[in-house]
Amino acid sequence: MRKPDRDSRPTPATVHCHRDEFASLPISAAITTRGKELVVGDTVAAARRLFARHPVSVLPVLDGTAYVGVVTQDAIGEDVPAAAPVLPFASDALPTVFCDTPAPEALAVLDSSGGKRLVVLCTHNSTYVGLVCMRGDRKQLCVAAVPLDHPTHPVAKG
Repeated sequence: MRKPDRDSRPTPATVHCHRDEFASLPISAAITTRGKELVVGDTVAAARRLFARHPVSVLPVLDGTAYVGVVTQDAIGEDVPAAAPVLPFASDALPTVFCDTPAPEALAVLDSSGGKRLVVLCTHNSTYVGLVCMRGDRKQLCVAAVPLDHPTHPVAKG
């Protein structure tokens, strides 16, 4: 039996929320829905498929649940064979914070880096929780439309 193609699954809905809406919440309330990650055994072909099918600029690489790094769109040259392992292209290009970091403090880390993506990890280990995705205006965040863990999340409040 063939496994479902993770690269073509429907993308979970996200909404745009102003960063100020998270002022009293941990940064884990502001992550996008998971689903566009690579695993250490994936190939360059898998990364290229995800980049081609989804509007993403980085792909987290995981070893089980542990965060290893990210692959950026420009990290893999055109001349790299599709069958090459993706792991050598993973880097620590993005800043990281822990999931219980207050959102204003975590967003300040993102602002100081000048980037638009922030990796969120579990406080007690390197378990990957998700990404914070900031829009180009640096005021809006793309967040999960259906927050599961935060009943006080701005989207959950309506």
